[in-house]
Amino acid sequence: MTPETVVAPLPDFFSPVFVKELRQGLRAHRFVLPFVAAQIFAVLAVGTEFGIAAIVDAAITGGGASSDLLGRVVMWVLWGVIGVVMPLTSLAALRDELSDEKNVELLLMSNLTRWQIVRGKWLVGSALSGLIFVSMLPYILTRYFVGGLELPPLLFELCGMILANLVGTALAIGASGFRNLLGRFVLVGIGVLSYLGTWFGATGALLNRLGSRTGGGELWLYGLLLLAGGLVAALYVIYGLQLGRARLRLFENPVDPPASGLIIALMIFSPVVVAVVAAASGGYGGGVAVLGLLAIGLLIDRGPGASAAAAAYAQP
Repeated sequence: MTPETVVAPLPDFFSPVFVKELRQGLRAHRFVLPFVAAQIFAVLAVGTEFGIAAIVDAAITGGGASSDLLGRVVMWVLWGVIGVVMPLTSLAALRDELSDEKNVELLLMSNLTRWQIVRGKWLVGSALSGLIFVSMLPYILTRYFVGGLELPPLLFELCGMILANLVGTALAIGASGFRNLLGRFVLVGIGVLSYLGTWFGATGALLNRLGSRTGGGELWLYGLLLLAGGLVAALYVIYGLQLGRARLRLFENPVDPPASGLIIALMIFSPVVVAVVAAASGGYGGGVAVLGLLAIGLLIDRGPGASAAAAAYAQP
């Protein structure tokens, strides 16, 4: 007698939006196709490393070195899938809610807030990317144990890849609130360039110090770089989610205008602000500017508070 398979439901503390999107996303082509493609390319990359690199190195270097070029193929595949393909799959995340049927009205009337909607979609996109990331770890570990990859730079690159995915997913969800497809790509491009500019402005001094070190003892520098990079990533995650939240509106009125333009302006000028503060503080004050911008980003388009007058016009 075959025992019945019991499928345990997800705990109740998960958002309904997260549960719905996760169940749909695991079966959708936007997850299955990148997952399968990543495995195929990773297997080919590792096979190339083991099967061809030794022959090439023996002919060129006499067998005294490994092929750094071929050894990077697995990382390139992972960057392409985690850093580019998976975030772009969220470019249509809000289209169902903002369609002509106005599904957003039904969601907001079911006691879901705009934050819960965009946050649930962002968590699902990040979780699906995380599944692909975990599935690729055996290939990276294989390449590490074979040799040619140092552990601190490798861990730093993997953490940077995760942060880039979180930011890219949030920016894509924010851009998905606009109808024009080309405009969505342009908006994501602006956000990515702004993110890179802000990151270099906040970490430039640390990067220069790391590059000038010739010996060991640089682990604390990697830790500071990750801390600064995490702050910048959090800032742009807030920007992306706030942009998507600004599009999920039940009504328009002059008292509560949409915050889309303000958020886009903040994205454009954030690298300038961080660079100016960093230059004025000797290169190490960019993190303070990022914290200030993060506070501003959280205060944009606030929900209704205790004031009855504010609650009468504020979006949920």
